[in-house]
Amino acid sequence: MPKKDKVIVIVVAYNSQKYWPDLMPLLTQEKYEDFDLEILVVDNDSNDKTVDDLETNYPTVKLIKNKENLGFVGANNIGYQYAKSCGADFIFLLNPDTVISPGWLKSLYNFSKHNKFGSLQPQLNLWPDKTKINTLGNTIHFLGFGYSTGLGHLADNKQAIKKINYSSGAGVWLSMDVLHELGYLFDDSMFMYLEDLDLGWSLSLLGYDNYLIPESVLYHKYEFSRGIKQWYWFERNRLWTMLKNYKIGTLILILPAWLIMELGQLFFATINHRLFDKLKSYQFLFSQKQWQDLLTKRRYIQSKRVKSDRQVVGQFSGLILFQPLESLLLKIANMFFNLYWQIIKLFIFW
Repeated sequence: MPKKDKVIVIVVAYNSQKYWPDLMPLLTQEKYEDFDLEILVVDNDSNDKTVDDLETNYPTVKLIKNKENLGFVGANNIGYQYAKSCGADFIFLLNPDTVISPGWLKSLYNFSKHNKFGSLQPQLNLWPDKTKINTLGNTIHFLGFGYSTGLGHLADNKQAIKKINYSSGAGVWLSMDVLHELGYLFDDSMFMYLEDLDLGWSLSLLGYDNYLIPESVLYHKYEFSRGIKQWYWFERNRLWTMLKNYKIGTLILILPAWLIMELGQLFFATINHRLFDKLKSYQFLFSQKQWQDLLTKRRYIQSKRVKSDRQVVGQFSGLILFQPLESLLLKIANMFFNLYWQIIKLFIFW
């Protein structure tokens, strides 16, 4: 009898005990005929009962206890190293604030056995209003922003498998073989936020497309306000990812729009009392140590690429179509930046 594939679901926890009643009873009961499944929780030094609850009520869960908070990135990277040591074939990164639908991994596994791919994302619906979409795959704006598509729209059963810019880190299926080719899971400089965008972009550069698999459904307790409080990480990592992944020629072409956006972001930061966060992101990015690290990682990912910028970023958007940010100012910005992008991307021939 041939050896079964091994799949490890990696859940990063930080003061996550409140999520276990909706997640763990179903998750720990999951069984599949085609592959062996292991549940791994990597705890980021929680100070609530996250660990005690797991050890008492869910003894089949493998638990790694970090001695400090390593962020979403650091903890997932530890989970990835564990999966490597176990000889796993696939991993699934799962947010603790999710609720699974029984058997949700089957369609992801079936697709992965017959298709070349970078990452696979289930259809993520909201919770508790399961009738509405959280994301049908995430979009990359050419100025480094990432946003979920379909947020707040009514969910239906008519979605088809489709290519997407990147998979949401709230729930993503990945091949260990492809990650081995990339050389890592997440860029360890990012700590949290937009690491999923960077991964999707990097996989595209290596020639692997990312897909939405709507037959697989997850539910996400998504709160936009939780993310916006971490604006420093969004801005820092947005700039980091652009400087690392774009070719020099593309960076030159987008520079005028980039500078205008930076002025807009500085204005936004000022009126929303986040100017310190914005300036702090610049301070990080242009410090000598981080700049050297950025250049090293840039050289690495550029050396791995098999697709041109024209092939990859031609699929990026000039629009930000994200319900929580809708405003007159965004509509005006969308008109300008989309026109700019539609014109300059015609000149990207590298």
